[in-house]
Amino acid sequence: MKRSDILKFSSLGLIFIALLASNSASALSLEEYLGQVKQESSGYKSTREQAEASSLKSREADLIFTPRLFANARFGHDGKQQFASPITYDRLNMQNYSLGISQDFNFGLQTKLSYALDKTEVEGATLPAGMSDTFWTATPTLELAMPLWGNGFGRSARANEEVTRQQNLAEKFGAEAQSQSYLVEAEAAYWRLATSQEVVQVQTRALKQAQSILDYVSRKAHMNLGENADVLQAKALVEATTYQLQLAQNQEKAARRVFNTYLNKGAEETAPALESVNYANLEKVSVPTAKPGDRYDVKAAEAQARLAKSASTLVAERNKPTLDLYGTYAMNGMDAELNEAMKQAGKTERDTAFVGVRLNIPLNISATSDAKAGALKAERAADLSYQYKQFTQEQDWTNLVQQLSEAKENLRLATNIVNAQKAKLENERGRLRQGRTTTYQVLLFEQDFSQSEVSRVQAAAQILGLQAQIKLYQASPEGGK
Repeated sequence: MKRSDILKFSSLGLIFIALLASNSASALSLEEYLGQVKQESSGYKSTREQAEASSLKSREADLIFTPRLFANARFGHDGKQQFASPITYDRLNMQNYSLGISQDFNFGLQTKLSYALDKTEVEGATLPAGMSDTFWTATPTLELAMPLWGNGFGRSARANEEVTRQQNLAEKFGAEAQSQSYLVEAEAAYWRLATSQEVVQVQTRALKQAQSILDYVSRKAHMNLGENADVLQAKALVEATTYQLQLAQNQEKAARRVFNTYLNKGAEETAPALESVNYANLEKVSVPTAKPGDRYDVKAAEAQARLAKSASTLVAERNKPTLDLYGTYAMNGMDAELNEAMKQAGKTERDTAFVGVRLNIPLNISATSDAKAGALKAERAADLSYQYKQFTQEQDWTNLVQQLSEAKENLRLATNIVNAQKAKLENERGRLRQGRTTTYQVLLFEQDFSQSEVSRVQAAAQILGLQAQIKLYQASPEGGK
């Protein structure tokens, strides 16, 4: 061979290697694809927004036992006559200002501390000498109430807090389940397309091999060196392989449409090159020995069960008779000058104090009983639903682990078949070089080798799909290469 030819072939080889390296570097990895899904898919982003929204809304439960500031300002007049009063007037012009803090405690105590200022102007009255027609009243007031029967010692308030929290947690876990399932389905779509592309490559090579067989036996038949039956058999092989290639191409198109769906792309848009399946790593996949955690749909069912329990408590407490112990204590100051009225309000000589009880009993006993019974049934139903979710999760996990173990064994067997078919093919090629077999036999062995590769791709695809499903369980390892 001439030196120029050697240089020519060397250059071509380097270009080919560079192209392979470029294709490998430009292949879209699973992590990159999932990153694009998170950025581009409105379906995924909506589930994430809902999960974050529900997580933030769950803080509403913290507001139930939080101190609250309240204020009031009022201006007006009162023109009605006070017949029992020795002093007559045309009307009263009044201003009222109040500021205070209220808080309910989780053990049931309801408190309110306020300070009120009232300005009253008597219009059109004849007053004794020295009496001002305008005066201020200042009233600091403390109010306490403790429920003893219905909502006794804060049962309703605590249940209401739990209802608010668990309702939003259930929504959050439901959205998290949808979000996680979306990524798992996207990962499955990635590997479905990757394996479909590989099957198309294998079937394309198999068709070329089948066509080579047909060409070979046709030439022999044309030279009267072969049987016409061999030609018919080769034609049937070409037709069968063409059919298998068509099926593989259809599956690849369907996989590409699903792949593009998770990127919010048009169904028929082209897809980039994807990572090839790493069979060596898949053969080393470890089968989990224990479930990493609960799925989000199970956590949502648990939150729903707690929600139903708290809602049942609310119904029961709401329909009980109420017996509240309450008390009010206020100090009072009144003077024509605001500052003086406020000073007097700091003294106890003119205080006001009340202690009392409030009783309220619902009289429709039948409706009350039915409402309580219904709430208890709803609580039981939610608890049974949670138990069933736990049971099905365990069943699903056991089935998943078993399928992964079987798929791993299937891949091992499929790989052994590929290796055996490859060794058989290489041996037959060696015999052909020695003139001890025919080209036709070698081509048939190539067909066997191609079909074994398809079986291995299918076995790998099953493992990749099962690895993706493991991610539905929390704290599960990243899978899928």
